[in-house]
Amino acid sequence: MSGEKDSYDKATYGNTHAPWLSASTPVDVNLDGLREYASLMAKQQMQLAGDSAHLTHLYDTPQQAWHGKVLGEAATVREQLANNASELSAYLGYLGQAFYNIGSAAQTIADIYADGDATSAASINDVLFAFGSKDVPRPDGLPKGIGQTYLEALAAQGGTAQTGAPGESSPEWGHPTSETISPYQQMQTSPGPNGQRMEKVVTSIPGSGVTIETTTVYNARGEVLTTKTVRTTTSYDSSRHTLTTTTENTSGDRLTGSSTTTQRYDGGRVAEETTVNHDAAGRETTTSRTTTAADGSTTETSSKPVDGERKVTDRVVTGASTQGGGDTPPEKTIASAYDPVTRDGLG
Repeated sequence: MSGEKDSYDKATYGNTHAPWLSASTPVDVNLDGLREYASLMAKQQMQLAGDSAHLTHLYDTPQQAWHGKVLGEAATVREQLANNASELSAYLGYLGQAFYNIGSAAQTIADIYADGDATSAASINDVLFAFGSKDVPRPDGLPKGIGQTYLEALAAQGGTAQTGAPGESSPEWGHPTSETISPYQQMQTSPGPNGQRMEKVVTSIPGSGVTIETTTVYNARGEVLTTKTVRTTTSYDSSRHTLTTTTENTSGDRLTGSSTTTQRYDGGRVAEETTVNHDAAGRETTTSRTTTAADGSTTETSSKPVDGERKVTDRVVTGASTQGGGDTPPEKTIASAYDPVTRDGLG
C-alpha cells in the first residue's frame, strides 16, 4: 500500500544483505584436504545412518501408548506423531545422501587434479562434472577408471541395467511357490524380472539348534547372480535360564556380519535381553539391552565402542502398562443403565 514503511527495515537489510555472495576472493584448496573432506563426509553419512536407527521409538511409542480403539483426539495425536516421525526420517535420508554427494564431488575434484599442478584453479566445468552434470565434457585429467555411473559401467561391459538383481524384499519378485526337498529342507521359488528367479532354501538340522537359510538369485540363463546365507544357532542354558541365539550373515563366501542375542528368563518372563552386533572382522559395532522389571516397566539402552570405551547412544525408559477400558465387561460400563440389552437381561 502506498505510503507504508517497513517497520523492521534494519532487520530486513541485515537478513538480506549478503555481500559475500559477490566476493571474488580466490580460494586455495589443498588436494589432500579435499580427500580428507570427502572421507569425513562419508563418515558423517555412516554415522547419521547409524544414529537414525535410534529414532524407531518415535514410531513405536505413539502406537504403544494409544493402541487399538481410542478417543478420536488420541488417534489424531497418534497419527500426527507418526507423520512427524516419517518426515524427520525422510529429511535425514536426504541429508545423508547430500553428505555422500558432496563428499563424492570433493573426491572427484581431487582425482581430476591429482597429476596436475596443485596451484591450478579448478574450472567451473570440472565442478559441474563432479556434481553429475551431463552438459559439460569429461575433464582431461580424470583417469578413465574414475567417474563412471552405474549405467555407463554396464554399457562398457556390454550389459544393461536389468542385469542387476532386485533386493530380496523388492515387489518385483512374484508370488513364491513352496516345495519340500527333504524332511529337513523347504524351498521357495519366486519369479523375477527379465527371467530371473530367486530360490530360498531353509535347512533345519534336528537336535542341533541350527537353521540355515540360503537365498540364491539366478539370471535367465541359470547363472548365479547373488548368494546370501543366514546361519542361526540357538542354545538354552538351564542353569542360567538363558536362551542364546547367534546369527551369521554371509554373502557368497564372505562373512558380512554376525549378532548374538541372549535372553535371561525369570520365571515365565524375559527379564533381560541383550543383542551384540559384530562386523565382518568380528569387531563389536553396537549393543542393545532391554531389562524388564517385575512391574512390567522396561529400560532400553543402546551403546557402541568409541575410542576403547563404551558410549551410550540411546536410552528409553517405559513405565508399566496401565489397564485400558477395552476389556471392561458391558454390565460395568456407564451406559449399562441405558442399554436395553444389558438393562433388561436380553443379552
